[in-house]
Formats: sequence, C-alpha cells, structure tokens
Amino acid sequence: MIKAIFYKEWLKTSRTFMVCLVLGLAVAIYADLGINRIVVNKGVDHVWLIMLMKDQMFIDALRYVPLLIGLAIGVSQMAPEMSNKRLKLTLHLPISSEKLVGLMLLTGLVELTMIYCSIIATVFCYESTILPHELVCRGVLTALPWFFAGYIAYLFATSVCLEGTWRERILLSLIGIGVLTVMFMQDAPEAYNSMIVAVILVMIAIIALTYRSVYRFKEGRQ
Repeated sequence: MIKAIFYKEWLKTSRTFMVCLVLGLAVAIYADLGINRIVVNKGVDHVWLIMLMKDQMFIDALRYVPLLIGLAIGVSQMAPEMSNKRLKLTLHLPISSEKLVGLMLLTGLVELTMIYCSIIATVFCYESTILPHELVCRGVLTALPWFFAGYIAYLFATSVCLEGTWRERILLSLIGIGVLTVMFMQDAPEAYNSMIVAVILVMIAIIALTYRSVYRFKEGRQ
C-alpha cells in the first residue's frame, strides 16, 4: 500500500518535477556562467574582492526559484485531489488518514529535496573550485533561507489546495504570503543565520495546517 501511494503521488507530480528540475539546473548553470565570465575577464581575485568588499554572492538569480518550485510541486500534487474529487476516495483507502497525509507530504518533500540538492551541488561545487571554503559556506548560508522558503511555500500550497472552503483558502494564502515575505526581507549575506532554528520549527508547525485542512474536509466543511 505504501509503495502504491508513493507511485500515485509520483504520477501526479512527475512532469512538474522534471520541468522544475530542468528550470532549477538551468538557473544554477546561469549563475555559474556569470561568475565564470568575471573570472575569465578580470580574474578570480576580482571575484573574491567583490564578495568580500561589496557582499555580492553572485547567486541572486536563485532567489525566487526554490519558492516557485515549491509552489509548483505542491499545486501539481494536491490540486487534482480536489478538482477531480479524488480526496474522498483517497481517504477511504485501508490506511489511516494521518499516515496517508504524511506519506503524501513525504513524497513532495523528497522531490523538493532532490531538486534543491541538485541546484546547490551545481552552483557550489563549481564555486568550490575557484573560491576558498569560507566563501563557499557563506554562499550556502546566504541561499539557505530561499530553499526554506520553497519548503514553506510547498506546505502552504498543500494546505490551501486541500482546504474545502474558499474563506479558509484565502486566510491560509494570506498567512503564507506573510510568512514568505519575512524570508525575503533581508538581502545581506547570512542575514538569517540566527533564525535558522526558528525557521525549521516554523516549517514543522506549518505541516499541521495540511492535516487541519484534511480533517475539515472529512468533517464535511466544503
């Protein structure tokens, strides 16, 4: 049954997953090419100088990509459950609704992690060949909140899609926009280092919203 659920979720998201993977890698390669162009024209020393003196990490192209990917995976996975009236049938499978929702979310989160790890590897493996370890780590920590925002966007998308009433959908969307706005308020490198633990706790708490939407659906609030 568990394998069947994973396969069902993969069938819904496979095309979106491939498109998002290609998009993410394309933007990552674009960021690498931007750095490489400066290295070719002005040398590695110039890249180091800009990073240290002007706080420029050369990865701004990635800023909103994880967020868009998270939204795309979440909508492609959960919207069919409501639009095609599948959720009621899905909840009648011989498995507890809590475990079912957990497996659905796990599928989406694993897919996101695969895409995000591919993006990070593409960008920072290249940077590690021309930059010292400290600057590479600084770039990773600078980009980390953007990827957390992608996970948060996915979780809010799932809760909104599985919610049965428009009033609650609008409320959840507004809350999601507010939380995501906070993730992009600071532009300075490593600006969110002191908030990483808090962001992870918020992500865990947001998972409860998806369960809430499913419980409301089971109660007939549609």
